[in-house]
Amino acid sequence: MNKTFYAAAVTANLHCTAERYEELLKTSNSHNNLWAWRGDRCCSQAAVLSLEKDITSLSIELTDFARSDGETLPKNSAECVFVKETKAFVGNGKKDDKSRESFPDILWSNDPVYLKAKSVQSVWLNFDIPQEAKSGRYTGKLIIRNDDNGETAEIPYSVQVLALTMPEPRNYLFDIELWQYPYRVAQYYGVEPFGKEHTEILKQHMLIYKNMGGHAITASIVEEPWNGQTYGEYPSMIKWKKKSAGAFEFDFTDFDKWVGLCADLGIADKIVCYSMIPWGNKITYFDEKKGKTKTIAPKPGKRGYKKVWRQFLKALMEHTEEKGWFERIYIGIDERKNMKKAYDLVESVKNSEGKTFKKAAAMDHFGSKFSSVIDRTDSVSVGSQPLKDEIQAFKELCIKRGDDPELKTTVYTCVGHFPNSFTYSLPAESYWTPFFAASLGATGFLRWAYDAWVEAPLEDTTHVSFESGDCFLIYPDRADAEHPQSHMSVRLEKLWQGVRDVNKLLYLSRQSPELCEKAHRILKSVRRDYGQTKKKAAVADEKTRREMPIDMDCLRNSLYTLSTDFLDFMS
Repeated sequence: MNKTFYAAAVTANLHCTAERYEELLKTSNSHNNLWAWRGDRCCSQAAVLSLEKDITSLSIELTDFARSDGETLPKNSAECVFVKETKAFVGNGKKDDKSRESFPDILWSNDPVYLKAKSVQSVWLNFDIPQEAKSGRYTGKLIIRNDDNGETAEIPYSVQVLALTMPEPRNYLFDIELWQYPYRVAQYYGVEPFGKEHTEILKQHMLIYKNMGGHAITASIVEEPWNGQTYGEYPSMIKWKKKSAGAFEFDFTDFDKWVGLCADLGIADKIVCYSMIPWGNKITYFDEKKGKTKTIAPKPGKRGYKKVWRQFLKALMEHTEEKGWFERIYIGIDERKNMKKAYDLVESVKNSEGKTFKKAAAMDHFGSKFSSVIDRTDSVSVGSQPLKDEIQAFKELCIKRGDDPELKTTVYTCVGHFPNSFTYSLPAESYWTPFFAASLGATGFLRWAYDAWVEAPLEDTTHVSFESGDCFLIYPDRADAEHPQSHMSVRLEKLWQGVRDVNKLLYLSRQSPELCEKAHRILKSVRRDYGQTKKKAAVADEKTRREMPIDMDCLRNSLYTLSTDFLDFMS
């Protein structure tokens, strides 16, 4: 029988795109020996290349994974899925010339797929290691089959489970925060916001976030807090009404449903409310006296601003105290430079115990002139791009704030930043990002956003104003799916892997002075000099494409060595 396809385990730090066909055809199994801690997750990627003929039905399955003594991993701990391609304009959406490239980014399903002649199909493998798993090396195979003629290929895999247990996500020393857009989820599926169908969709959707270590949630407190940057309307979870007598009253119905749902899932210990300085300062409300919706735009610090927002803060304080949520509330401000005036107002409104709301800020600017504002911010996240000119100052800030467990100091990436986690970004960039943040002393990573989907993300991730994929890291199901299930992306899997590995490193660093020194050497080795193309911003150049995947393998290998060093020390 003539061969109709070729398959190999390849690096997960690069996309298996069509342009790499000839390169992949020359590869051999290079990334099929995996390792993990107990309670951990490890991943791999395989490339399947069709040869001269179309394959109408290509299927995949995993065998059992067993140690030499017969001990096996549970069947549901291992999965293999085909990676679905989606399109993207490579570059900023404002410069969209209607060109599109395809990227395998959606972890879709293990249902058989059609494969055109001389094309590439990615397969993604995940192994979720139970906390009670016995240590040792488990071996098994990925079986790929051409159902047209029965031809099969087998890729041998091994998973070494180390006798170390991952901390629970709630105990992570380095965490992840992804802003959520539940209204966009409802719009995509065509369901009533926070109705029964929406709630069921959100449960599985948000549990993925929780399993990654996510615990902070996002709440809108004005209409369109980001000036319509999402596809579809984005209303306020708290409805504003101006009474005939002139005072405002507030309806917390949607806010309560959202926070209550997340709290029931075991997240929402940090509720970030956006925003007291929305784009254009706009506040939309229903005017009872005039019987219509109106919009005002009071400027921070002005009398009208104080009058309106003081009423809101007092109402929110009273409501969240009744609900038992007061200590979880953060007033969030996103990329604004006049935060001091808003902070003055927040700090002037106190509860019966003299406490004020906490404050959170995402700042795409950094420097000494902002230190007085940062000192007043309980949770601050600074953009990765401006940090590169102020590395030492940010390190000193992290050290200064590190002594107070109530303060969070994190890093985020967004539009224009490089490296990043756009649809077309190297998967290696997503893995690098948590290590970069941790190397500076940050306690976490923030990303806009988890699920602010464009119109048809399963087909095209291009955004009209930003880089493709900038506003979401997870994919929806088909809009008409009977029981919708969210789908991980390759870039989110790699970001999650980076978060887990940073937490392993930080855990080991606390076990002994020697391990601490070795861990710091690993973090010190994280490079910051990766280059991007001159033609389009935030796109890795050829040197980075060659070097970054290897560098990320080296980081992970160093972590493996540190793990085994600790086990040797303990034995």
